[in-house]
Amino acid sequence: MQIIDGQIHEPHIGGGMRAAKPEGETITPQLEEFINVELAREAIDCVGVDKAIIYAGRSFNEAAVRYYPDRFGAVEVFDHAAPDLEQQMAAFKKKPGMLATRVLFTNYGQVWRKPGAQIAVSPLVKQGAFDRYFAYGAKYKIPMFVGAHEFGHEAAIYAERHPDMNIIIDHYGVTQSMVAPPKDRWANLPKLLDMARYPNVYVKLCGMPIISKEAYPYHDIWPYIHKILHAFGPERCLWASDMTRQRWGTETPPGPNGFPLRKDWKPYADALYSLLHTNEISQSDKEWILGGTIKRALNWA
Repeated sequence: MQIIDGQIHEPHIGGGMRAAKPEGETITPQLEEFINVELAREAIDCVGVDKAIIYAGRSFNEAAVRYYPDRFGAVEVFDHAAPDLEQQMAAFKKKPGMLATRVLFTNYGQVWRKPGAQIAVSPLVKQGAFDRYFAYGAKYKIPMFVGAHEFGHEAAIYAERHPDMNIIIDHYGVTQSMVAPPKDRWANLPKLLDMARYPNVYVKLCGMPIISKEAYPYHDIWPYIHKILHAFGPERCLWASDMTRQRWGTETPPGPNGFPLRKDWKPYADALYSLLHTNEISQSDKEWILGGTIKRALNWA
């Protein structure tokens, strides 16, 4: 069985988002980027992942694909308001290993930094600000990942308008770790399940160690996963670890150079093995979720 991680982030020397470089060493930006690519490659090798999708800056994405074209693919986020958005996306489509784009529907960028802040859908969604972003994605056959947290159902209008465009709802369609997590992350799950009526909508099963309130193997998440699998089928559900997000977060105050390590650091292996070695689903389901679905959704050989 080929195992594909549907979402990892760029590792850094030292482990944090903006980790310090070794003192007394001359490390050029090019060498640092190469080292970070090696850290990503070593990470997937260590846990037994064959391929991975990277969510990072353009330079790192392209470097990873350049060094390991058979191991990495990439997702890029574009400025939906850019006047040359179509030209950018057309050029992106032509680059090797560039597989999909992503959009954020919420204020999560602010919420995860501010204690007490509440997650909310961005007014830009209702204003139609993302319409051309999706339209160009459909035109150039570029799938779209949607970071919607508990507002995945807001993507319904785009699923209807662009039935031939694959749309992947991130993180089970629920809110990930924040300074003050909601009392019920799964309150809007019925609205997500209703999205199964659109055959071009997929769900990313991502971040189980962070969402779970229990230790490995995270049994408390399975009742929700079963509902998602029942609605969408395993052929429209794909696994992702969210490495390195499991290693840094907002549980401790942010430092001057980025976010420090999580106080509840989560091993990369746990994100995979909780699915790979579970008896909750069949071997056939695992083959879809751990690799088959993402190849289908992103047309990735």
